[in-house]
Amino acid sequence: MATCTKKTDVDTRPGLYITLKDTLGNAVAGATVRLYKDAQDTGIIKISDSLGVVYFTNLDSEIYYWLATKGCKTNLNSQTTLNRKLITNVVLYGYSVLTETGTLSITNSTSEPYQVTTDSVFTTNVYIDTAYLAYPKIGTYLIHTEKLSTPGIGKDTLVHINCGDTVFIRLPL
Repeated sequence: MATCTKKTDVDTRPGLYITLKDTLGNAVAGATVRLYKDAQDTGIIKISDSLGVVYFTNLDSEIYYWLATKGCKTNLNSQTTLNRKLITNVVLYGYSVLTETGTLSITNSTSEPYQVTTDSVFTTNVYIDTAYLAYPKIGTYLIHTEKLSTPGIGKDTLVHINCGDTVFIRLPL
């Protein structure tokens, strides 16, 4: 005699599978990956395996961000979020390229806002008593600064960003 049992569907919490590669397409093993919901969230930390993979399970159906680091290599110039909420019963996939980066800190100590342009990497306005942070790839950059009130009149400065270093620029130059 056959017996029938009722199958119950069990919802599983979302998962996120992230693959890390370097600029040559090689897996980045041993990278530290912090997964978090917002800046106040301490997050979950995992280390990438030999294939450059981290797998986060039992997550909430929320938007997550991740920061992957190994030495001075980061994913700050690559994918850092899926920019969508995770889905129950689904594992979503992320992919980041880790590059050697430094930090560029620009502070405006004047009474006028400045426009700052860097070799077509970014253009931003830096306002009074405001700091601007960027994480450019290592290399040499020409930074052009000018007051918003006097466009076309400004100064150029050449800076070199080394791996893991911070370059400080204080306006006015």
